[in-house]
This record gives sequence, C-alpha cells and structure tokens, in this order.
Amino acid sequence: MEPRTAPASRRRPPVAAWLPLAALLLVFLLGLLFYGESRYRSCIARAEAEFPAVPVSSFNQRATGPLKVSFVEERARALDACGRF
Repeated sequence: MEPRTAPASRRRPPVAAWLPLAALLLVFLLGLLFYGESRYRSCIARAEAEFPAVPVSSFNQRATGPLKVSFVEERARALDACGRF
C-alpha cells in the first residue's frame, strides 16, 4: 500500500517561499515604528524650543520679571499635543 499524499492544491509551500514576504513585512513595520518615533521626538524638540523650561525662583524677587517667565502651562499643552501615534 502506498502512502497517501495531499492533492497539489492542498500542499503547503516551503518556508523559503514565505521568507521574503516575512522580511518585507518586518522592514515595513520597523520603518513605521522609526517614522513614528522620529515624528514624536521632533514634536518634543519643537515644544521645548518654543517654550523653554526657565527656572523661576520665588526667593530671588529681583531676578524675576518679563525675561524670567516660566511657560509651564503652555509647555505642558504643547507636550501633551505630541502623541506617539
């Protein structure tokens, strides 16, 4: 008695046939993650440049003034607007 084989339409392709597709999918996903992280980092850098963290001391009354304004709320809003996705 001979062993039964599956019909040609039901045979699975070898692993080597799926390897290029898996590699392309992996490269695409890694590129997507890299793009998202790059976009997030540039948004953070833009927010930090627009609203710098300036230390304001409550002990030194003469050093505070129009040049020593801390942009706490504006900075927080700008940083919250930066989303990973």
